[in-house]
Amino acid sequence: MSLFWIDEAQGIKKSYADLIADMNAKSGCRRCIFYDNPYHIFLELVHSMAYGIGVEMLDSNFSESERSRLGVSPSMLVSETETGGRPIADFEELCTRIDAAKERWSVTIYTSGTTGRPKKVTHSLSTIARSVKQGPRYKDNVWAFSFNPTHFAGLQVFFQAFFNRNPMLYIFDTDKNEVHSLLLKYGVTNISATPTFYRTLLPLMEHPLPDVRIVTVGGEKFDSNVLKDLGRVMPHAKIRNVYASTEAGSLFGSVGEIFEINESLRPFVKISDDRELLIHKSLLGAAEEVSLADGDWYHTGDTVTLLDEHRFVFAARKTEMINIGGYKVNPHEVEEQIKTVDGVLDVLVKSRHNRITGNILVADIVKASGYDEQQLEDSIRNILVSTLQAWKIPRLFHFVNELPKSRTGKKVRT
Repeated sequence: MSLFWIDEAQGIKKSYADLIADMNAKSGCRRCIFYDNPYHIFLELVHSMAYGIGVEMLDSNFSESERSRLGVSPSMLVSETETGGRPIADFEELCTRIDAAKERWSVTIYTSGTTGRPKKVTHSLSTIARSVKQGPRYKDNVWAFSFNPTHFAGLQVFFQAFFNRNPMLYIFDTDKNEVHSLLLKYGVTNISATPTFYRTLLPLMEHPLPDVRIVTVGGEKFDSNVLKDLGRVMPHAKIRNVYASTEAGSLFGSVGEIFEINESLRPFVKISDDRELLIHKSLLGAAEEVSLADGDWYHTGDTVTLLDEHRFVFAARKTEMINIGGYKVNPHEVEEQIKTVDGVLDVLVKSRHNRITGNILVADIVKASGYDEQQLEDSIRNILVSTLQAWKIPRLFHFVNELPKSRTGKKVRT
């Protein structure tokens, strides 16, 4: 039996044959994929691919108010498009159908935008699965799945494993104390995760993982300390650092922090005069709010340090977006929610370095007189829990008399 999906926390173990049987039992395809259960997410995704029906993937953490701002009504979450197709016999036929329908199919995913509203990006199969490698050398891989299933990085792992008929072991929401034994139990050979995820796991791993052959690090700035610890726990693994974006897909890979623009990408990648990485529009999915220079080049917002004409190291983001465990947070969005609480006069949300998560959010608050600090903090937390995803909620709240401002009157995020 060729396993497809393993989620021990939810008691799910599905083969590729099970996946096809579950697809055949469905009468229609969802246009919006919105589930807590990752297996159901990928069941709907593959089903849509087989019939060439475009889908939108919504993060299960999107609140009702966020879905409303995106124009997603409750009825859209349950509506289906009838397929009327004959049953799929096996995996080979499934792949044949996906290939035949690929020109009609698309997937829309969301990423945080600078307006506080998640930004929509639509990919074809050719753009979202551009980096997938297939062949006999990949057929025995066993993947650990350590990303949010609806985010771009998670989809990259999914397509690489799916098109090589590899098992996927879901560990994103698994108790971190159990991950090491699960990796050993299922003989995981490939892991892709953020530095934050690895930093959380590595202290709990006392014994080596001899089966792991490929380790991929991405989603955050490269961490050389994580590299050393990964080499200790996974002594036989090749460790790769990757750069990808929701808009452009996977672009660069390296064995350390130095990236090289390979020859095939050089016509489509350039560095601006202010050291920002620019990507040609031909590499992009169809995205909202994409900033183009000269009509052809996408502003990634990432600044780099050039080592020579084709090699560089990522330096920083140009914007104020804050990276919390691989998720980008717009501090203005958080501030607007905090300001809705009675007693809050002003607020500044910023980041503070944390050894485990890389950054945590901190909120400096100016309160009105007569309000108790603890009661006000409790009210703020209640509002944030009901309106924002967990990673957007500050870990620390400081009450201050005033906020630092620049000479133009703007808040300074020191």
